[in-house]
Amino acid sequence: MDPLVNKTVELGTGAVSDDVVSNTAKYSCVIMILTWMAAYFIWKPRAKGALMTANRLSYFEPSLFARLRWCLWAREILETADEKAGGRPYILARGDKDLVVLPASLIPEMNRMSADMLNSRQSHAFTLLGDLTGMRVVEKTSYHVRMLLGRISPALPELFAPTATRISSAISREFTSGDEWTAFKPLPATVRCFSEGIALALFGSKMAENSRLVELTHELTSNVFKVAFVMRCIPSVLQPLCVWLLPAKWRMESNWRELGEFVKPAVKSQANLYANGSDHNVDPNLVSWMVKDGRSALERDPEVLTTLCGSVAAGSTYSIANFVCRALVDLVAHPDVLDAVRDEIRSKGERIGRVWDLAAVSKLEKLDSAMKETARLAPGTIIVYSRVVQQECTLAGAKLQKGQFISMSGPSRALDPTIFENPKEYQGLRFCTEENIEQHRARPFRSVDSDILTWGAGRWACPGRLIADMAAKILLMQLLDGWDFAFINGKPLSPNAVHEFLFFHPDNQILARRRVDRVGVKFS
Repeated sequence: MDPLVNKTVELGTGAVSDDVVSNTAKYSCVIMILTWMAAYFIWKPRAKGALMTANRLSYFEPSLFARLRWCLWAREILETADEKAGGRPYILARGDKDLVVLPASLIPEMNRMSADMLNSRQSHAFTLLGDLTGMRVVEKTSYHVRMLLGRISPALPELFAPTATRISSAISREFTSGDEWTAFKPLPATVRCFSEGIALALFGSKMAENSRLVELTHELTSNVFKVAFVMRCIPSVLQPLCVWLLPAKWRMESNWRELGEFVKPAVKSQANLYANGSDHNVDPNLVSWMVKDGRSALERDPEVLTTLCGSVAAGSTYSIANFVCRALVDLVAHPDVLDAVRDEIRSKGERIGRVWDLAAVSKLEKLDSAMKETARLAPGTIIVYSRVVQQECTLAGAKLQKGQFISMSGPSRALDPTIFENPKEYQGLRFCTEENIEQHRARPFRSVDSDILTWGAGRWACPGRLIADMAAKILLMQLLDGWDFAFINGKPLSPNAVHEFLFFHPDNQILARRRVDRVGVKFS
């Protein structure tokens, strides 16, 4: 008889084989061990005091998944992470790089740290994939930043009238002259208007007469961002090959070559004038000042100066236009604020004879407040104050290693209910109420504000903020005075997002018509 039969009884008696019991116990132990190991590595516990990690579902998850999630749902990911962190530092797994997100309360302390400790240029070059977009040189020099702050910004009173003239002329071409409602795409129209002003500041009045050079300021910008946005979804090892599959890459390379054909001869011509002892007056533009003030070989290199001009265009043209379109639709969605801003423009215009200079434009407090509110709720980027650590240090209890990327969450500050009442609600005039007006006058839209962080913070805050503020107000004043706007089918427009960047979609349409009771806005 089979031995197994001797070890068993009828199933009806409930007996079970000894081998079955033994094997079941072994299999159970193995399953328990494997389950525990899987749970440990999938939800890997953090050491005591370690930072929370956001946007990483498991220890073994490919970084590609984090890249794609961040590309599509960055706002939601950041909001959830901010809530969980509760004001403490945490790690944001962006897919391309892990960022240590620090609380905005550290800004004063970090502002005191030198570039030898925290480097913003490396972060900027990495974010825009400088190796792929042709802007790697911004990691080596901040010469253009010094020129914007030290030369262009002080010259704004001189640049104001010609900038306003060029933008006004573009507005007359781009916006409807009819009294009937007409659908149009505001972003492309606004970009072309701003390109006129940016070209003047970059290249001077003579070079800016060339319409193709003006077009390049926004064409290059568009292609740079298309390449950067798409390639940030691709693993780094594949980027150098995959980038050439993008039509935008080929167009961008052509744009860089064409821009060089304009800028390099101008740089060499002006350099020769200075070399021969000529002391001609410098036209207030970036190229002229960079040639005049250049001291090192890098700062005199025509190729470098071309790239720096393109970098300034990339950081200004679409960002200003996006902001103005968002401010415009916010005003259209809130007629009470729109009426108050229009009344302010009209009443102040009457007092000054309807001829505006830079000082008068800067005193439009209701317009300034509305712009500030739009920037608070829909900033150009939700990640601010990005730096690369140069030396080991400790901030807010977080030990930072050399080479680590740090950043801050803009919404965590701008939507803080302890700072702003009803922070998620648009209140266009919140900054010019009786209790807030003095603080607003001390910190207008163009200033660095650590509560809103529109322009960043510290010595590396946006160097073009003054010219951006000026150009935006020139356009908004004329649009609000000269045109009525409405949403198609009454449906408001919300900002779109890709990665950490918020933008007004170029295909968005609104309705416009000329205002019957417009009074006209002139600049001097």
